[in-house]
Amino acid sequence: MSEDARQNVHLPKAYAELENMQAMYRQVEKRLNSIGLTVAAMETERAVSEEKRKFMEARFNQIDRRLEKIDGHISRLVWLIIATIIGASMSFVMSGGVAVV
Repeated sequence: MSEDARQNVHLPKAYAELENMQAMYRQVEKRLNSIGLTVAAMETERAVSEEKRKFMEARFNQIDRRLEKIDGHISRLVWLIIATIIGASMSFVMSGGVAVV
């Protein structure tokens, strides 16, 4: 067999290997694109979750401030009731209160 004939025998085999490698590269490229889309979706989901967390944190802080105001008002009301009871008791005692016979 001549040198050219031997090279021609190896050429179809080389082309087949080249086609296999090209197909493999296409598969890898598809998988990388798929992974890229998945990563993009995950990053979007993370960003949305972070914004939701910030909103919820701000909302809870607002609720905490409102509860502190309510607590302050209740505290004042309790002191007002206690002062009224003490004042009424003092007034009752000063006006003669319970007469001891």
